[in-house]
Amino acid sequence: MRASDSLSPVTVDITLRPIRLGFLVDPRDIASIRRVMRIASTMWGGVRCPMIPVMKRLPTSWSSNQSPAQPRQISQGYIRFFEPDLLVQTKLGQLDAIGISQEPSWSARQRFYDVDDLIREDHGMAADLNVGTNIVHIYRQLFTDEFQFQKRLDPQILYFSEGLANDTAFFEASFGYFPADERIAYIQRNYQQAFSAELRPPSFETWLELAGGLAGFPLFYTERGASIHHAGQINPSIFIFDPASGTDLIDFWNFRLFTHDVTPVNVRWLEQSREFILSSIRDNHRLLPTNPNGVMIRTAIHIARSLNADAVIKRLDLLAAGLAERSFSIQGWYERIWQEPKVDGQIWGTAASTASFRSRKVQLTPSGNDPISLRFPVQTPNFKVHARGNGASFVNVVKVRQYHPIKAIAEALPAATFDSRDTYPVRSSGDQFVSREGYVTFHRYALEDSYLRLASPKQAIQSWLKASDIIAVPSDAGRVAEQVIASVGGLNGSRIFSEKTIIELLDKMARSRTEWKDGSADEYSDKTATVQDWVKVLSPIKKKSFGQWKTLDRLVSDGLLQLGLAPRCPHCTQENWYSLDDVGTQLSCARCIKSYPFPQGNADQKLFKYRVVGPFATPGYARGGYAVALTLRFIEDLGGMNELTYATGLELSHAKGKSETDFFGWYREDGFGKAARDPITIVGECKSFATESFKPKDMTRLCELGALLPGSYLVAACLKGELSQAEIKGLRAVAKWGWTQVRPSPLIVLTGTELFGDGPLSHIWEEAGGARADYLNANRDFFDLTTLADATQQAILGMSSDDVASLRYKRSRSRAVKRARATEQN
Repeated sequence: MRASDSLSPVTVDITLRPIRLGFLVDPRDIASIRRVMRIASTMWGGVRCPMIPVMKRLPTSWSSNQSPAQPRQISQGYIRFFEPDLLVQTKLGQLDAIGISQEPSWSARQRFYDVDDLIREDHGMAADLNVGTNIVHIYRQLFTDEFQFQKRLDPQILYFSEGLANDTAFFEASFGYFPADERIAYIQRNYQQAFSAELRPPSFETWLELAGGLAGFPLFYTERGASIHHAGQINPSIFIFDPASGTDLIDFWNFRLFTHDVTPVNVRWLEQSREFILSSIRDNHRLLPTNPNGVMIRTAIHIARSLNADAVIKRLDLLAAGLAERSFSIQGWYERIWQEPKVDGQIWGTAASTASFRSRKVQLTPSGNDPISLRFPVQTPNFKVHARGNGASFVNVVKVRQYHPIKAIAEALPAATFDSRDTYPVRSSGDQFVSREGYVTFHRYALEDSYLRLASPKQAIQSWLKASDIIAVPSDAGRVAEQVIASVGGLNGSRIFSEKTIIELLDKMARSRTEWKDGSADEYSDKTATVQDWVKVLSPIKKKSFGQWKTLDRLVSDGLLQLGLAPRCPHCTQENWYSLDDVGTQLSCARCIKSYPFPQGNADQKLFKYRVVGPFATPGYARGGYAVALTLRFIEDLGGMNELTYATGLELSHAKGKSETDFFGWYREDGFGKAARDPITIVGECKSFATESFKPKDMTRLCELGALLPGSYLVAACLKGELSQAEIKGLRAVAKWGWTQVRPSPLIVLTGTELFGDGPLSHIWEEAGGARADYLNANRDFFDLTTLADATQQAILGMSSDDVASLRYKRSRSRAVKRARATEQN
C-alpha cells in the first residue's frame, strides 16, 4: 500500500466482550426455556444472552400489557432492542416464523444456529461448544489467579441439587444450573474443583444467602470481571415472578439485561421473603452519591405480568411496615422494549446494558479508498482461547471517530439487521457487521491484529438504500455541492458562506447562461471583482465577533477566489483576465486572438481582480450548493459530539418511479455508548433566494421522500429571510402530513435567519425577535430534532403549540380508540 493511499488518522475504541447469543424460545415451552438457561451457565457471557420470544399468538399474561403489535413484530422488536450477534433456534422453523431467511452466504453460516448444534463432538476429544467460549477457560484462569491460594476468608461458591420443578426453575433463571448432558458434565466438575463449590438445595434458605450477596453461583462467573454499562437509572430493583410461568422466566431473564442491580424473588416464597424485601428497601434508601440536590435512592419493586399485582401488593403489605416515604415504588407493568423508540418525544426510552471485559483506545491510519481498510490490534481475553467449534470465540466492538473536518468514513450508521445484504455498509467476508454499539468483529483465536473494512459516507448510504431496492446516484447539483463543501475543508469551513453578502458577490462573479426560446443558449464566462469590491464586502464582516477569520486570504486559500490581472485588449477593447502564472510581456486576447504587450508602463492597481474558480463558478448560487452546505452545517452544529453521515444531491430510482433529494443524512444524537435507536434519517429541499422558493412540486417531493423513507425527518431550507404566504400554506400541509404518518416524518423549516446566524440557535432566535423570540421565551431549550421541528413549525410557519401538539399526539389517541373498540368486539 502506497503512502498516498492512506487517509487521515482516526481515533479507534476497541472493546472485548463475549459473543451475545439470542435464543429463540416459545413462551409456552418451559422445557426449552429451562434448557436455554442451563446452556447459558456453560458459556462465557452466558447470562448476557437474551431470550427472544417466538409465538403464533400472544400468551394471556402478555396480552393486556403488549402494544397492538403482531407476534412477529414483537419478536423482531426484541431482536432490535438486544442486538444479539447470533440467533439460536430452539425449534425448527422459528427463523421463518419471524421473517428471517437463512441465505446460503458466509454471514448466514456465521450468525444462525440450531440449539442442538451448540455442542461439538470430535472423535477422541471431549465435547465442546461450537460457538462462543467454554466457561471452563474462565474457571481455570480464576483458579490460577485466585482460588489456588489460601485466603483468610474463603468465599462460598455454590452449585445446586435437583429439587422440585418450580424451585429448580427459579434457581436456573436466577443463579444457574449446569446442563444434565453427560457429554459436557466435565464443566460442572471443573466448577466444583476450581472453587471447592458446595452443593445446596434450591430452597428459600439458599436463596436468602445468595440474595444477600454471601455466596457465588454459576451464572455470576459467566460475567465475572465485566464492566457493565447501564443506560437507565441506578435504583436497585426487586423482580417478583412465578417460575412456573414461561413468560415470567423470559421476562426476568431479559429484565436483568437492561436493569441495574436486580434481586429475584419467588412469588411462592413471598411471605417468607417479606422481611428481606423490607430490609433491602431500608438499606438502599440513602442519598445518591455525588448528587448535590438531595436525590435519594429508592428500590423499584417489579411484579411479573402473569401475577395479579393487587394481590401481590396486598400480600407484601408494605404500608404497614413503617417504611420511609418515597423509599420504594411498585411497577406492575413491563417495559415495552419490543417497541421502536418514538420520534415524537425527547427520551428514546430504555436501552440494553452492555458488557465489556477489556478496552483500548488507539489512533490509527486507515488505508485505501475503495475499500477503506483499517488494521487494528485485537483485544483478547486474559485466558487462553483454543477454538474448537465452527463459530467464533469472542468479539471486538470497534468504534471509529474522525476529528478531521472532511469525513472520509461513515460514522453514524443504522444497524445491519439479520436479513441485511452482505454489501451493507461495505462488502466483507462475513466476519463483521455494524450495530448500534459500533462495528462488531468475530474472532476465533488470540491474534495480534485484524482488519476492518469501512465505508465512505456515500458508499454506506448507497448500499443501505440498495438493500431497500432504491438505487441512488449523485445528481449534478449534488456533485457541485460536494465540491463546494470539500473546497472549504468540510462543514465547519462552510461557515465562510454564512454571510449573505459573500455568497451574493460569489454568485455575481459566477458564469451565467441564457437559454433562448429556439433551444439555443449563450454562456458567459466568469466575471471578475476588484480587490476593492471584496474589501468593501469583508470590512463590516470582520467587525463582527465571529467574523475576524473571514478574510481574502481565507477565500483564496480555500479555493474560492484566484487573483489575476485584467487588462483591456487595445484592439477590441475586450477585458481579459490572466492568472498570475499566465501573465507575460506578451498577451493574447481571448476574443480577437490578437497579441498585445502587457501595459508595463501604465500598470494600474485596478488591474488586479479576482475570479471565482472551481465549483464556485457554477451559476445559481453554485446550483444551490451554498444552501446545502449551510443546512448540513446547521444540523451538525445542533449537538456537541453528535455524529452526522451525509451525501449531497441524490437521484433515487425505485419501484414507484424516481425521486430526488438535495441531501441525505444520518444523524445520531447519542454518539457515545450504545444508542437506544438507529440514527435519524434526514432528507430535504434546499433553496436559495427565489421569491417563491418552495413551489407545489417541492411540497409534493418532500411528501414523496417521507413516504419512500418512513420515519425520516424532512427539511425545507432556504437562504431568504422570510417565506411567502403561499410557501407557508404549502409547508403547513407538509408538516401536518408528516406528523400523522404511521412512522412520523417531522418537518424542519430553516430560513436565512437560521442558516446565516452565528452562535447557538437560542442566541440567533433571541436576536431575531418576533415569533422566534416568543417561542424561545416560552420554551428556552432545543433538546433534539423533534423539538426543532415543533419549534420551527410554530415560529416560522405560524402554527400554534396546540395545533402541533394535536397533530403529534393524534396518532396515539386514534390507536387507543381502535384498541378499545377491538376489546369490546372480543
